[in-house]
Amino acid sequence: MNILHIDSCALGDHSTSRQITAAAITALTAANEQATVLYRDLAASPLSHASGPLLQVISQRWDADIPMNAEVRAEALQSASLLQEFQDADLVVLGAPMHNFSIPSTLKAWLDRLLEMQTAAGQRRADLDLVLVTSGCAVMGPESEQQLMENHEVMLKAAFSFMGVRRLHVVRDQADLQQALALSTAD
Repeated sequence: MNILHIDSCALGDHSTSRQITAAAITALTAANEQATVLYRDLAASPLSHASGPLLQVISQRWDADIPMNAEVRAEALQSASLLQEFQDADLVVLGAPMHNFSIPSTLKAWLDRLLEMQTAAGQRRADLDLVLVTSGCAVMGPESEQQLMENHEVMLKAAFSFMGVRRLHVVRDQADLQQALALSTAD
C-alpha cells in the first residue's frame, strides 16, 4: 500500500490535524508492514502560488506568447511530480485545518496544481481512498463550528470529487479516526 501523507497546518506540534494524521499513519503502518509512506509538509515546504504562465503550461494551454523560462519550467516539473505522487497513492491522509474560514493557502496551492493537471490529463482517481482530517474554529461555539466545518468540508469534497475521488472519509477528531481507517482499508 502506497500512502501519501500531507500536512498543511502551520502550527507544528500544536496542530490538531497534525496529531490526528500522525495517529492515522501510525495505525496504518502498524496494520500493514508493507506500507510505504511519502510525507509532504506543505507548511514547512510551501509551494508557490500558481502564476498565470504556470497554470497555462500545466493545463496544456501554453502558447508562444507565454515566456517559458527556467522558473516556469521548474514549477511545471514540480507540479508534474506532485500529480505523480497523488496518482501513485493508494491512500491519502490529508490534514486540512481551517485557517481564517478557509483552507491554508499552501494547501490551496497544492490543490490548484492537482486540479489543473488532472483536468488537462483527464485522469480520475475513483480507486483512491482519502482520509480528510479537518480541524479548527472551535472558538466559534458549537453551532457556528458545525456550520463552518460543514462548509469547509463541502469545498474539499467537491475538489476531490472533481478529481474522481469517491471514497473520502472525513475525520474531525480521534473518535472519527478508527471508523475512517476501517473504511479506507477495507477490501
